[in-house]
Amino acid sequence: MWRPSREVKDQVAKKAVTGMVVPRATIGVAVAVVAFASALAAEELQPRIAVDHVPVKPVFYVASDAAPPSPSYTDLLSKHLKWCQERYKELLGVTFDLVPGPALVLQSKHNVAYLKKAPEGGAPDAVLELFEHDKVNRFTCPFVYLVLFVGTGTTPAGGGRAINGYVNTGGGIVILAADNLVKSPNFQSTLQHELGHGFGLVHVDSYKYPMETNDSIMSYNPAHHTKGLTPSKTPGQLIPEDFRLLALNKRVFPGLQIDLKEVTPANYAMFPTIVMIPPMKLPGQADYTGPWNGIYK
Repeated sequence: MWRPSREVKDQVAKKAVTGMVVPRATIGVAVAVVAFASALAAEELQPRIAVDHVPVKPVFYVASDAAPPSPSYTDLLSKHLKWCQERYKELLGVTFDLVPGPALVLQSKHNVAYLKKAPEGGAPDAVLELFEHDKVNRFTCPFVYLVLFVGTGTTPAGGGRAINGYVNTGGGIVILAADNLVKSPNFQSTLQHELGHGFGLVHVDSYKYPMETNDSIMSYNPAHHTKGLTPSKTPGQLIPEDFRLLALNKRVFPGLQIDLKEVTPANYAMFPTIVMIPPMKLPGQADYTGPWNGIYK
């Protein structure tokens, strides 16, 4: 199961980004934005990220020996995406954009047996085939790909990350199983969580909070679970650390304005550093060497 933020949590916790410290909750997110802008100015991207707007692009990634998704799957995915957009708007005041039109149906070069055992849940394979289809690379990718694997049963259960790691660095990748549209009652709450990873968010245990009880959508709190198209009575929220990071992702949320003082409870001890996931390693693609290069080495 591909959950990079869990796989690297110890590494991330020990080597969290220290150039974007907001030591007290009373300091507005503008401070973090200025810090990020200063970092960009200090070290040139090689090459620079070439996209300004990054919508979510839904994809049915069909194993080479599997049938395409049924119309009921495509219709259900559309309903879940609309709901997910609405939920993010409730939380942030703005939401992510979707690529117009129906989901892309892409026939994989790999069969079911391969994809079920592929490294990292098949995420690198899907990314590279989507890059080829869209004629882009990691520096020019203008999408957060929402990839539903078709023909692999309930594998992968879920995963996601920014392709270039960190935050505001271009495209992302989220992987889920298409069959879980109907087989997993909590598909919607999982979708909200995994898209959070695609936008750059990490699990709450990276901030030393308990995964099973925290209020964030980036926890594993079962109280947040949806049931089909019925919401939880106690849906997941965004905690101050989530707001702090998402406010930096201007390519996904260009209109987002957050005052941390307004979203931070009294006496809340904000985690002192902004924790991020490192870039993906992609065969045949240059490594991402942006301004955060070297943080995790």
